[in-house]
Amino acid sequence: MTHAYEADLVSQAFEADTDLEDYQYYPMKMNSDEEMVLASDAGDFMLGVLQNAPAAAGRTALVAVEGITKAVGGAVIAAGAMVQIGAGGKFVTQTTGVAAGMAVTGCGADGELFSLKIMRVQHD
Repeated sequence: MTHAYEADLVSQAFEADTDLEDYQYYPMKMNSDEEMVLASDAGDFMLGVLQNAPAAAGRTALVAVEGITKAVGGAVIAAGAMVQIGAGGKFVTQTTGVAAGMAVTGCGADGELFSLKIMRVQHD
């Protein structure tokens, strides 16, 4: 197991759209009501990574938008690999999806924490 760490995080507080208690260190996106929801599709543009575990809609969702954060992997990921959002919102090695960042440490298995450098994504 690789040691996951955080560094130089910039986080912002948003309102959770739903119970996100089980999604700490998962990717978040903003819905049309400016609330945080799980980003769970390879084509999703991630706003950031959830840092806390809000247990109900309307609670504060603290989202890291810059820096190196802990993140939940969905498979083996090599350090230095670009990652995207995979099934269930876990991060996986980038193939055809939108890049969410770069793995600073490797991930050895599904559900394991690794360190992710959040990347700013520009889209049309």
